[in-house]
Amino acid sequence: MSSKQHRSFHTETSNEANARAVSADPSNAKYDLLYFQISCIGATPRHILSYGKANWTNRFPKDWKGNEEYDTPFGVMPVLTVRTDNEEAVLAESIVVDLYLAKKFGLLGSNEYEEQTIKAFYSSIHYLRERSLRRLTWTFEDKRKEAFETWITKDFPNWIVLQEEHLKRNGSNGHFFGDKITLADIHLASILDHFAELPRGNEIVDLFRASPLLWKVRENVLQNPSIAEWRQSDEFQSIVQGGKNLYSATAF
Repeated sequence: MSSKQHRSFHTETSNEANARAVSADPSNAKYDLLYFQISCIGATPRHILSYGKANWTNRFPKDWKGNEEYDTPFGVMPVLTVRTDNEEAVLAESIVVDLYLAKKFGLLGSNEYEEQTIKAFYSSIHYLRERSLRRLTWTFEDKRKEAFETWITKDFPNWIVLQEEHLKRNGSNGHFFGDKITLADIHLASILDHFAELPRGNEIVDLFRASPLLWKVRENVLQNPSIAEWRQSDEFQSIVQGGKNLYSATAF
């Protein structure tokens, strides 16, 4: 067992200073996102930072196992570093990072009920991806084909039908809640990027494309000028290719 210790949330910097960093106006902050060069969990914060026109950078690990992992609280990514002229603070865990950035950039509605409802849609989308990682992608090699068939014939279609009910009740306007882009909308577009990088991922994406209501959500997100600009960058394309390279090991 290694004698190294993971990064602590208790630092030489005071809690008050850390609070000032994470509470800073986004226009006065710089954001550093550490995550692998794939979409997956990193897609949503990258889209939010682009949407918010933030001053931000991607940072990909270069020497992760046994080295850089110890500069994170739990040995996992993503990790978001927030910097101002005078302070710096670190946030960890994907849900924390997503919700923090969504709040910073106005993606959680305009009142408490809207915020909690948007979070509910976010959670439903989030766990669709998480369940797929465990049941579909990283399952036993001899079970992958069976798992894939189950997902595309049962799990995905059932999830889509349920989401369509809510989209219709929201006026079929291409948003999960309200009439503008929220965290839930961005999260859907982000998990579609993840699925597109999987072996035979085009078949999964086609299930979403066959749902005009869900596809409209994705299109609304991708038509945002700041998000569109990010997705046209060479860095974004390198992330897409990185995901395809990684998940090629799960082909069947």
